[in-house]
Amino acid sequence: MSTDPAWTVIPSIVTAATAGEVGALLRTARTAAGLTLEDAGRLAGYSASTMSRWENGRRRNWTIAELRRLAEVYGIPPHLLGLAASSTVGDPDVARVTGDSNSDGGDSMRRRNLLAGTLGLTTTAALMPTAATAGQSLSVDDVIFGRVSATSLPEQQLAAQIAAAGAQFRACRYTQLARRVPMLLAQATATRDHAAVDQVESASALLAQAYSVATQLLIKLHDDGMACATADRAVQAARASGDPLIIAEATRLAATVLRRGRHRDGAQRLVLNAARQLDADTGLADPQQTAMYGQLLAVASYTAALLDDRDTAWTLLDEAGDAITRGRNIEVERFNSLELAVYKISVSRVLGDYGAAVDYARMVDPARITSPERRARYWQDTALALYGRGRSSSTFQALVAAERDVPQEVRYRSWSQDLTRALLSADTRGALPGIRDFAQRIGAT
Repeated sequence: MSTDPAWTVIPSIVTAATAGEVGALLRTARTAAGLTLEDAGRLAGYSASTMSRWENGRRRNWTIAELRRLAEVYGIPPHLLGLAASSTVGDPDVARVTGDSNSDGGDSMRRRNLLAGTLGLTTTAALMPTAATAGQSLSVDDVIFGRVSATSLPEQQLAAQIAAAGAQFRACRYTQLARRVPMLLAQATATRDHAAVDQVESASALLAQAYSVATQLLIKLHDDGMACATADRAVQAARASGDPLIIAEATRLAATVLRRGRHRDGAQRLVLNAARQLDADTGLADPQQTAMYGQLLAVASYTAALLDDRDTAWTLLDEAGDAITRGRNIEVERFNSLELAVYKISVSRVLGDYGAAVDYARMVDPARITSPERRARYWQDTALALYGRGRSSSTFQALVAAERDVPQEVRYRSWSQDLTRALLSADTRGALPGIRDFAQRIGAT
């Protein structure tokens, strides 16, 4: 099924794409995203007047780098601009990693400031305004503290909006998702608040899902304080919904936030309790429930690895594998045999078994991982494991592959920034050609 935006099937757009009329594509994509010329200029790094000239067709010769940048900023499918789809460079032997076993950390202030600068913002928690705010800057904390209101939506329409936001997260389109999240939360809150008595549970389920997407984004951006608030809201709404799967997902994210705040023991208890509760409430009667159960155990395994509890980590991961088998071998997108293989790389790497992590990574073809967000995890653990093995050249190749595949993951996450600086500092003999340009390109200098 195509995941291209709906506007891409408009006949005039199809004609413009065929004719190579970049300006028409830019104008339509910007309008669909609810951006002003000033907003688009801040995102792309150009003035509003320049963006206006481009939209009016006053540009004929484009570089591939410029087109890729505009495709990313505007959310334009690359093929409409004559670009090849992102490669997932497959030689697993070329990408593995090591580094700090505490991958939950990072220079959070610098990362938030980087994204804020990209979005043209001045506060660390503020996110991009949308057309629905009529030019007013709207942030997640505005929604949480009740400083903004929105119109409720029909549940079907709200569900579609949440699904689109989830798709942006899985595609690692963090800047685009950041523009969407505040208004989405406000609309989901209004929908729950104005729901009829017999619709409160379903509206609460949608609110929980909206806050879960926000939490996932904030975790990626290392805004742990705000992620704690959105995770709590997600859990509260999930419990009001009474849906065991939504409760389990919200609890999984809450445990991740706790773990990042160095409350690893508490995170471990929380996620294991969630797994037991899901089992008790559902009996794991269908593949989605079994997949969620397996994912919770895999998260617990990773947390045990961070606690340096080797035996527990591998026991839990084995149990997660058993859950896949109990799911009648139905490959559910949430958690399947491929996801389990990626977790083996992660757990090995965190435990310092870099050789084992590299070996596990060789067994995984990243092109088979359908979610860019999960491929990003593969590249992170692979690159860090390779670095831990002292293989600087392969580490750099993994970083380059990651940037090509999931560019925003490399530009906005601390693991890639810190790893690039480490490689740059150690490359005193020029053994890594291109490393300085790469570091400058991703903002690691």
